[in-house]
Amino acid sequence: MSELRIPYANETELVMDILKHGAAVEVIAPEALRQNILQNLQQAQENYLPKQRE
Repeated sequence: MSELRIPYANETELVMDILKHGAAVEVIAPEALRQNILQNLQQAQENYLPKQRE
């Protein structure tokens, strides 16, 4: 596994850059960024789950 450190000013742009790499990347730190990525992935997953009809 390789480690990469990236300084950033805009977290939204960083999140989008990370997400485009899918399962090929894991954010280790900072924890807040890791949680942000997790939330984005969970929201994306919900888009593909079967919807319950009312």
